Amino acid sequence: MAGRRRTLRGAIPSVLGASWRILRWLVVHPQWLLTLAALASVGWGAWRLITHSDAFRVTDIRLPATSALKVSKSSLVGRNIWAVDLDALARELRAQQPHLKRLRVVRLLPQTLQVESVERRPVAQVLLRGWHPVDREGYVLPSSGLTPAEHLVILKGVEDPKTPLAAGKANASERLQRALKLIDQLRSSSWLGGHQLRAVDVANPEQVNFVLDEGMEVRCGSQAQLAHDLKRLRTVLQQVARHDLRVRYIDLRFQDPVIGPK
Repeated sequence: MAGRRRTLRGAIPSVLGASWRILRWLVVHPQWLLTLAALASVGWGAWRLITHSDAFRVTDIRLPATSALKVSKSSLVGRNIWAVDLDALARELRAQQPHLKRLRVVRLLPQTLQVESVERRPVAQVLLRGWHPVDREGYVLPSSGLTPAEHLVILKGVEDPKTPLAAGKANASERLQRALKLIDQLRSSSWLGGHQLRAVDVANPEQVNFVLDEGMEVRCGSQAQLAHDLKRLRTVLQQVARHDLRVRYIDLRFQDPVIGPK
């Protein structure tokens, strides 16, 4: 303990001595202080100039061409562009369309504010009170229709009482995420050829069902063996096309695929 006190008593004079030497050096060499003061003065003057100059007053606000966003130009046009709080403006616009994936406001000097937004791109649709589009992250868009859209894959079996789906928000439902991954896997596969994916059903975790074209159902095993089943499916689809068969379902859960005619 005594050794520690002696160390502290020795450290204090060292610190004071170093501080005095620095202060004395600054007094002997004042050009550094003068240089710093000059730079600070120039910076302050430049900032005052650009924040009060008419050359930087907002004259134009650009919105995305297809956007329904609205900006109060009367409160922005004529203001100095550097005085506009871009984050606050972005939050105000985001509140109008909270389903946008991204939104930001940038300055295009000298006099333009530009709003940049990225809309969510639906890849599927789910039936709640109406048919709602869903993006690949599981965000259920608030817009809905009475009938399913032709260009979007229908999701079945994604209902989960523990994590019910809600429109206007991202959903972490395990079933929904599994269905979206399945869509990605199917669309990235070359085994489907020119057939169009219409619906996927993940109600049974041990089985993958999906619908092609105008109602041809394909029944597979678990999602883990889907790649193998899709490879077998290509051969079956080639046979169907070769013989011009009208098929209601193809069941790949057996060693020999089963084809159910219409």
